[in-house]
Amino acid sequence: MRSTRKVSVWPVGLVGGRRYERPLVDRGRVVGWYTGWRADRPFAIDMAGFSVNIQVILANPKAVFKRRGSQPGMQESDFLKQITKVEELEPKAQNCTKVLDPSIIKCTYSCGQKFCINL
Repeated sequence: MRSTRKVSVWPVGLVGGRRYERPLVDRGRVVGWYTGWRADRPFAIDMAGFSVNIQVILANPKAVFKRRGSQPGMQESDFLKQITKVEELEPKAQNCTKVLDPSIIKCTYSCGQKFCINL
């Protein structure tokens, strides 16, 4: 997600007992969460549903992703609360209306050579 200025979010398939989970977006802003579990979490999102610009990590050296010490299902929220606010999230995937099909990943090297990976 090269275009991420701070923290980007997008839908994720096959998580939380649902076919997909996603941020709810209104006029380009995240306003809630479509999730199968605890929509009341500050960031009700799966680990696979966000990216953080490395400059944000470097600017917040005390921000940590806790393996222990977080309540179950709260690791993402506990981490993201340290570096951003919901209103600052950057919705991707056409305002979080598209889910990436991870079965085929296409990539292009900077030299222009292309390749595909079937997962």
